[in-house]
Amino acid sequence: MRLRISLCVLGAWSTVAAGQGRSGMPDGARERAGMAPLARLAGQWEGDATAVIPTGERMEVRQTEDVVFGAGSTVLMVRGTGRSKDPKMAGQILFEAAATIWFDAGTGKYKMRAHRAEGVAVEPEVELRGDTLIWGFDVEGGRIRYTTTFSDTDWHEVGHFIRQGAPPFLMMEMRLRKVSK
Repeated sequence: MRLRISLCVLGAWSTVAAGQGRSGMPDGARERAGMAPLARLAGQWEGDATAVIPTGERMEVRQTEDVVFGAGSTVLMVRGTGRSKDPKMAGQILFEAAATIWFDAGTGKYKMRAHRAEGVAVEPEVELRGDTLIWGFDVEGGRIRYTTTFSDTDWHEVGHFIRQGAPPFLMMEMRLRKVSK
C-alpha cells in the first residue's frame, strides 16, 4: 500500500514538475551563464603548497585539486588534498577539504559551502573579479581570506589571517598547474 501511494505521489510530482518546466520554471541557463567565468577551473591540478601554522612552523605539501561541474553545470565541486612532502611522513594526508560553488541568479552573487576533513564547514562571502576568486569568512579574532588567481593552466592561491590593526598573516600559498581537463 505504501509503495502504491509513494508511486502515485512521485508520478503526480513528476507531472506537476514537468508542467511547471514548460510554464516558466528555471532551466538553469542563468546559473550556467554565471558559472561560465569559472569554467577554466574545471580539471585536475597539482603543485606545491606551504602552510604556516600558528607556531610559525612551515609545512610543505604536494597539493592536488580535482574540480568538476555537476548538476547540469550549475555547480562547481572542488576537492583538495595536501600530502606531506616530509620524507618521514611522505604521502600522508595533512589537509583535505571539499567545496561547492554556485551562482545564485536571484541575487546575482556567487555562493560557496566549504568543508574540512575535521568536520568544520563554512559559507564564506565570495567575489569574482575577472580571473581572481576571493572568498573569506569571520573567525575568532579576525577573518580568513583566500585569493585565487587562475588561468587555463595556472592556479595561484594565498590564504591570509586578517585582524584589526595588524598586517595580514600569510597562512598558506600554493602554486598549481593543470594536469588534465
